[in-house]
Amino acid sequence: MPGSLTARFPDLERRRSQLDILRKRHLDSAHITLGVAGGALYIPDIFIIAALQRSYGLVDAFIDAVDHYNIHAAAPLLRVQLDTLFRLSYVCRAPSVDEVVEDVMAGTEFRQMKDADGKKLTDGRLKDLAAPFHPWTTEVYDNASGWVHFSQAHLGTAWQIKGDVVSGGVPLRPSVVPERIWGELLDSMLQATVEVLGYAEGWASRKGLPPNQFRDLSKDGHPVVTLPDAMDPEYG
Repeated sequence: MPGSLTARFPDLERRRSQLDILRKRHLDSAHITLGVAGGALYIPDIFIIAALQRSYGLVDAFIDAVDHYNIHAAAPLLRVQLDTLFRLSYVCRAPSVDEVVEDVMAGTEFRQMKDADGKKLTDGRLKDLAAPFHPWTTEVYDNASGWVHFSQAHLGTAWQIKGDVVSGGVPLRPSVVPERIWGELLDSMLQATVEVLGYAEGWASRKGLPPNQFRDLSKDGHPVVTLPDAMDPEYG
């Protein structure tokens, strides 16, 4: 639309459109997840559907923030999406998925739980545990965290110095944040969302089947996203 980010930076339009396609893909992923295995509801479904709902809301808000040059919202939303991805990565690889999900349902916070090494599942620990499977996320997460907690990043967008001239203003002017930064934000949210959807559809391909058996979702007419290789084999 006139005045939006992609009107200013047309090269970003394709990535913004891809993200909107993934936003809609959440609906398909939820439908697939709940529809396989004769529509039976398993305990991991509780976690997966909640993650999909959260992810959809984050992507929807992220697109709106990007359209309006709102990096103060867009960058933290990316950080929260990575939080979703890290929790999915942990839950889907846990020795007992049911136990972890039941603990969360009972109100236990991740930071109160411990992993197999006896370490508490703080945000930092979840990030480290996810790193071998999502190596690109570590630096992105750390950078995005700078937009969650008031930091130098906020000062840099509020004030600009060119020679002897100091300028600033409220709200953020569209010209302050360069195209490169917006491109990196879009790329990171795209990748994180693909991987979130991958966990959901990875579970759907195994749900209700004996260990080491998988269903081909594409044979049912469901095009699938690139899937991370994860999910407790206990659930097929």
